[in-house]
Amino acid sequence: MSNSHFSENIFLNKLTGIIEANLKNGQFGVSDLAREVGMSRSHLHRRLKALTSHSVSHFICKVRLEKAMGMLRENNISAAEIAYNVGFSNPAYFSRCFHNHYGYSPGEVKKRMLENVPDENESATVNDNVSVKRLKVEKLSTNKIIIAVFVFAMVMVVGGWFFYHNRGLSIIVLPFENFSDNHESEHFAEGIREDILDDLSRISDLRVVSRTSAEQFRNSKLSARQIARKMKVKYVLEGSVRWDEDNIRISTQLIDAYPFREDHVWSDNFDRKLDDFIGIQDEISLKVASSIKTTLSESEITQIQKIPTRSSKAYDYYLQARFLLHKANSEQRSDFNKEGAMSCISYYEKAIAEDENFAEAYAGLANAWLKLSAWKFIPSNEGFLKGREFSLKALKIDPDCAEAHSVLGTFLIWAQRNFKDGGKELRTSIRLNPNFATSRQGYAQFLMITGPIEEARVQVNYALELEPYFWVVQNLNSWIYYFEEKYEEALQSCTIANDYNPNFSSNEWLFVLNYAKLAQGEKMKEQLKNIAKRHSGTDDYAVGIDKAFNEAGIDGLFRWMIDVNKTNPIKTQGLNGHPFFLAWWNAVLGNKEEAIYWLEKNMERKNRLYVYFNLIATNPDFDILRDDPRFLKIVDDIGLAPYHKRTAK
Repeated sequence: MSNSHFSENIFLNKLTGIIEANLKNGQFGVSDLAREVGMSRSHLHRRLKALTSHSVSHFICKVRLEKAMGMLRENNISAAEIAYNVGFSNPAYFSRCFHNHYGYSPGEVKKRMLENVPDENESATVNDNVSVKRLKVEKLSTNKIIIAVFVFAMVMVVGGWFFYHNRGLSIIVLPFENFSDNHESEHFAEGIREDILDDLSRISDLRVVSRTSAEQFRNSKLSARQIARKMKVKYVLEGSVRWDEDNIRISTQLIDAYPFREDHVWSDNFDRKLDDFIGIQDEISLKVASSIKTTLSESEITQIQKIPTRSSKAYDYYLQARFLLHKANSEQRSDFNKEGAMSCISYYEKAIAEDENFAEAYAGLANAWLKLSAWKFIPSNEGFLKGREFSLKALKIDPDCAEAHSVLGTFLIWAQRNFKDGGKELRTSIRLNPNFATSRQGYAQFLMITGPIEEARVQVNYALELEPYFWVVQNLNSWIYYFEEKYEEALQSCTIANDYNPNFSSNEWLFVLNYAKLAQGEKMKEQLKNIAKRHSGTDDYAVGIDKAFNEAGIDGLFRWMIDVNKTNPIKTQGLNGHPFFLAWWNAVLGNKEEAIYWLEKNMERKNRLYVYFNLIATNPDFDILRDDPRFLKIVDDIGLAPYHKRTAK
């Protein structure tokens, strides 16, 4: 599937999810949907019309009717009850809409199912099709039928071959169901699943979908085969946990989701006492590895079989802490809850109090403090220093703790600007856990600073396989495409990122920059208007943007951006008056002296905006400066001289 098609489906899935979340609310309409998705009514209408050829109100109605169809097929409740459940206050109006959509009444659904009548008039679902065109089936001669069957069979065989070989050895570990009466044990079910996932992630021959990407299938009605195709994996591991007083039962089943079938490789129950469950995850992981015939090195077997602690109490505290840290993230990780994150710290500390040699607990604690600092809930120095302290304690106990190496690498790169040792720590983390998405993402970001960009591409591609639905990875993918000067691909990726999180300012500027590089001035102009209005709360800037574009096109827009930064800043990246943005926009225009001047001004600042300033050695927009001694001095002063490989243009 192309990035463009993927982006369209993401957008439609997002709209569908919002409508389904408000299904019973009959008053939920176009304005509400536009507000929830963060778009104007007109913008939403234009985009949806382009994708589906239908209006927003028609789309909302269609989602309601398709949910009604599912309820009619699966339940024995009346059509009137279903009408209310999907937001229709008038059953008669519901029946009329249903008939118009499907060609028959709600009361005929069960009858047609019993008589096995095909739903010739049923529309394809919103999520599976962007536009639907009906095909007229003509009568075929016997020879044509034979040829068609043969061609279809060949397509299926070849398609199956590509399905298998594109996936290779790959697996998704779905959220384990908690069948315990005590809902407080939810952390235990989640913890067992994550430990199995972590064990499997250490196998270099196996691609393992990340926990967060697998989380979207919690309570999903999709079959294992459908999930496997969606996530491009061959195997699916399902499981459940039942905790009854002092007894624990973990039930698992491994499914081979090779195309066109859904074979159960094995299923088993693992029974333990509460004080003797440590190590059960390793047993399950090794059984999975054996069943899918992956090759394990001695070091991988050692890592999987390693017992992190002998204390059941310490381990339970650790599982609770990790569960709370994950819950602190919003569903799309576009927000982070400070109270949720702080609550996990006490449980990590309790785990350490029970076992002072529990390396994973120290690593988890280091990660929690790092996240609090990254989200600016605490002073940067406080979180970074505690992250360093606890990651070093973890590594003193267990030098092969991948999470601790990842946290330490992040500290060295961003807090100490020690790129050499920081990169080494991230590479070590990836070696120990090849499927650790956080380290893959962090290493790709590191390579955007140091290069080579070709290797950054390799790492972000791997991260995308592990976390295709994470907006940060999609945004990173877009920036790397931009640095590769592949602007069409960059635009597609930032569109996907925007569908996941429309409130990320870095992504706003990716649209501006890529529109500029693709000579799409009108789109660049409109994007600038949106940014200015969104962050200033006024339309006052629109006239100036129009005038600048009418007078000098795209160059005029960059001059307008420079002028706003100097004379009338807006509180947002790119327009807030920061010297680095003045340097960047002048570099794009080819104003060499102005770009150097503002880079030197940036060096005088305490806040040098390193999130972008770090990238000057690899950002092609600064190629006009690469042979200027003043630029080379700046590169050297911020520790990037060893990585400055690009040549002047």
